[in-house]
Amino acid sequence: MEQEESGIPENVKESLKRIGLTDYEISIYLALVSEGAMDARNLSDVSGVPYSRIYNILSILEKEKSFIIKEEESRPSKYHAKSPDEALLIAKQQMLKDYEEDSNLVIRELNPIYQSQKSPIKIALYIHRGKETCLNTVLSLFKLAKKSISFASPDLEFLVDCYEPIKKARARGVIEIKLLVEEKSVKDDSYKEILTKYTEIAEVRERDQIFGNGIVIDGGKNAFLIFSQQFFEKISYFGIVTDHLAFGPAATYYYSYLYNTAKKINI
Repeated sequence: MEQEESGIPENVKESLKRIGLTDYEISIYLALVSEGAMDARNLSDVSGVPYSRIYNILSILEKEKSFIIKEEESRPSKYHAKSPDEALLIAKQQMLKDYEEDSNLVIRELNPIYQSQKSPIKIALYIHRGKETCLNTVLSLFKLAKKSISFASPDLEFLVDCYEPIKKARARGVIEIKLLVEEKSVKDDSYKEILTKYTEIAEVRERDQIFGNGIVIDGGKNAFLIFSQQFFEKISYFGIVTDHLAFGPAATYYYSYLYNTAKKINI
């Protein structure tokens, strides 16, 4: 690892530069960290920063970037380095604040211009055909879930096949599990056993109709939608997913609407 004569690794300077400090600001901060408190004259000598520039840079480091503290009582005034953990925490908070303000400005100004364009957006749409393929995709998503699973299914076979994987997900800490089924399923005796099991590990609700199977994990991190033979006579199962960033959040919003307007099952 390459090091300066002060013993401070060279990559520390590179990291401070990426965080937003200039070369002179880095030299001053590292000098204070290595040598302790100093006045401006000594700091100029130790850091190599020209004395004509020192006060301006010290003011930025103290008032704008909060990496140092000025000791007002001493004459001449001395400067102290803040601890790296404190200085970097403040820098991180400021960067996040600046990012939020800048991103809000960009979104507010550019979104109307972008949305006025009439050209369609091309996205990658992935097709999964066949029950086994679709089921394997669903099961893989259950394994990825860390916080939540939102599942909808009108299909008895799918409900049975997914029960144990969902139960295992709950056992490892996925405690927010929601299941949405069709009203006619609740009234069908063949569904009674599996729905009773689901009520022990999930909050189950019903509504009049569900258009296919669907799964959303971790608030929209991943989502998968499956249409069954009731929509496609020649294709028994037809699953779609896309890597577009809006797909997961949109699926979450739609599922939440369906779920929040549904009623709890009574078995």
